[in-house]
Amino acid sequence: MRTIDIDDSGAFGQIIDELENDAVLIQLPPVYVLVATATSAGVGHLDRLKIRQPNKNYGTMMGDIDRFWQNVDTSLLPEGFRTPEAIEEMSDLFFRCPFTDPSFHSSVIRNGTHQSLALDGVHRQLVCEIEAAFEDRAEPEMWAGKHFTAPIATSCNLSGDPLGSIVDEARALDFAASRGVGLFVTGEAGVGELGSYPILALEEDRVSIQREGPGLSRLLDQVRCAMIGDRSAA
Repeated sequence: MRTIDIDDSGAFGQIIDELENDAVLIQLPPVYVLVATATSAGVGHLDRLKIRQPNKNYGTMMGDIDRFWQNVDTSLLPEGFRTPEAIEEMSDLFFRCPFTDPSFHSSVIRNGTHQSLALDGVHRQLVCEIEAAFEDRAEPEMWAGKHFTAPIATSCNLSGDPLGSIVDEARALDFAASRGVGLFVTGEAGVGELGSYPILALEEDRVSIQREGPGLSRLLDQVRCAMIGDRSAA
C-alpha cells in the first residue's frame, strides 16, 4: 500500500489514477472514508472492501455545489434551501435531498433521495478534480437518468462492524492492510469530537436530523439562519 498526503505535490493526480482501478482510503478530519468513482465499478470496489450488507446505499462527496443542485428536485426543498447559495457556506455534513421519484432505488438512491457530504478547503478541491476527471464516465442509470460524477464515499469499516466508523490511524491501517487497499491519503487530523458526519434531511416542509455528529450545534445555527433568510447571522 502506498501512502501520500493530500497536500503533496501531484497528490490529486495520484488519487485520480488509483480511482481508475480501485477505491482510495482518505483521512478526513473526524473520520476515515473510502472513496470510489460514481460508477457500477466504483460500487463494486466499495462492496468488496466493506463486504457490503444487502439493501445499503452509498452517498457521495460534494464538489461543485451548482452541479449538485442541478440534480436536486428543488421544488421539494424547504423554504430557504431552494438555491445552492443556501449551503455554500456550510460544510462537514451530509445533505439528504430529493433527487427523483420516491419509487426509484439504486446503489446510490433510496426512495428517490440521495445524500452528499459537503466539505471545504483542499477536500472540496479534490472532489471537483475527480468530478472533472470522470466527466465522461457518468452512468445515468444509477442516477435516474441524471449526469452525475461526484465520487461515492462511505465509512472505512466492514459493513455492520459493531465498532462503527474508523477514527484512529492504527485501525485504519489495519483495515487497509487486511482488505488490500492500494492507496492511503493522509491529511490533517481533527481536534475534538470525532466520528461520522451528521446527516440533515431536506424535505419540503422541514429540515430533520437523521444522524448526529461532530459540529452539529454549529450547523444547526447555520440552518436556522438559512430558514429565515439571514445567512450572514451564522
